[in-house]
Amino acid sequence: MKTLDRYIVRNFLISTALWFLVMMSLRIVVDLFVNIDEFAEKSEVFSQTIGNVATYYGANAMVYFAKLGGVIIVAGAITSLYVMNRTNELVAILAAGVSLHRVVWPIILCAMLLGGLIILDQELAIPRLIPHLVRERDEGTITEAFGVDFATDATGAAWLAAKFTPATETMDSPLIAIRKELTPGGKDFNGVASISGTTARHTREPKLGGQPGWIVQEARLDRLVGSGHAWKETPNYKQIWTSRISPQVYLKTAQEEYRRQNGRDLPADGRVIFDNPDDQTDDEYGLTIKAERFISEPPRRGEPRSGALVSPQFVYRTKDGQHLGVFLAGFAAWRPPVGKRQGYWELTGGRLFYASDLNKEELVFRKHGEWLSFLSTTRISELIDKQRVPDMQHALLAKHIRFADPINNLVMLLLGLPFILSRQRNIKASAGLCLLMAGAFYAFMHVCRYTGLSPTLAAWLPVMLFGPLSVVMLDSVKT
Repeated sequence: MKTLDRYIVRNFLISTALWFLVMMSLRIVVDLFVNIDEFAEKSEVFSQTIGNVATYYGANAMVYFAKLGGVIIVAGAITSLYVMNRTNELVAILAAGVSLHRVVWPIILCAMLLGGLIILDQELAIPRLIPHLVRERDEGTITEAFGVDFATDATGAAWLAAKFTPATETMDSPLIAIRKELTPGGKDFNGVASISGTTARHTREPKLGGQPGWIVQEARLDRLVGSGHAWKETPNYKQIWTSRISPQVYLKTAQEEYRRQNGRDLPADGRVIFDNPDDQTDDEYGLTIKAERFISEPPRRGEPRSGALVSPQFVYRTKDGQHLGVFLAGFAAWRPPVGKRQGYWELTGGRLFYASDLNKEELVFRKHGEWLSFLSTTRISELIDKQRVPDMQHALLAKHIRFADPINNLVMLLLGLPFILSRQRNIKASAGLCLLMAGAFYAFMHVCRYTGLSPTLAAWLPVMLFGPLSVVMLDSVKT
């Protein structure tokens, strides 16, 4: 690197560092001044309040840098060239036969490297700080309870709850809307079923091999209108209705097994007990019943034998195999049909388990209004592919912005440099025009994102319009 390059780069980096300190300090001080009462709401000792303030702004400083980084780089470049122009150093460089483009290129290359730091901040640093970034100012180190509004999981189900308490990983009044894609990879869904209950707690269910999911208490499983397969009765935590899986089905299986092993029929009196009975299915409800043991009641005159299941699992699926949930119980006793009503299994300790990858960490960071901007580009793409975002257009825009912003920052720099490199003697007017041009581009860039344009056009329109213009303007500088 030549002496001139080192001199230009040093001036640029010093100016950029000063602007970084000024803008970041101003951003933090203004925010603290406006919201200091929120930090003081909790009855904590002064030292703990100071610690909460330091933790909050220490984490959010990375977000502020990601948002202000492009402006800081442009301000640093303008300042360094303004000083060189004001002290006639650019005139001396021209007199030595050196093109002004030779002055600009070190700044552009350094600006691109600093832009790389912004990318690393967005892709590596900010995602790791999500637990701190999603906390409100008045929460301190403990995340308080909050409502769940349309959080989605990998199955496509949408979750709502009146309150979620992170400390206990419990939802109050949960509602799970189970959905199905109308077309593979499509953006539209059709409602299949819904699960409601009093509470839902995140757990790994040992009876299902430690599968992660949620236990819903006092649960009810409804097939939605228009799902194409209505149920005559609605299964819930007390009653599992069935059209065909009665104790007689288990007794028939036991009879066949007993006859095969002993060459004769089961005894006509007494209880019949056998472990691990075969799974039984009821196509009308999409129901499969599994159990650890079946126990029949002694026969009664004129009535078919009744019975009970020990540690049963009532597994519900749609005709195409989509998971709807599993009712678990310690005990299930058979209640025969009465009148036109079907028979049912009466549960003791009934609860519903719904397998899902949704967990406390994901629910906590989704509560923040800007949670999507905290994720890495890879994670945003993954959520888009799995249809796990409440607003697909917003998510697509966030993804396109990640690729467009580094170019936007460079275009903003190139738009401002021709004015500050002007050989006119009114340096202040040139600097003003430079700031005006860069500011106009910055404003246009954000207007495009909030005027209802398609995500692709909203992110890339500033580059398409001003990118070629910036190159032409820089090339037109008299050197």
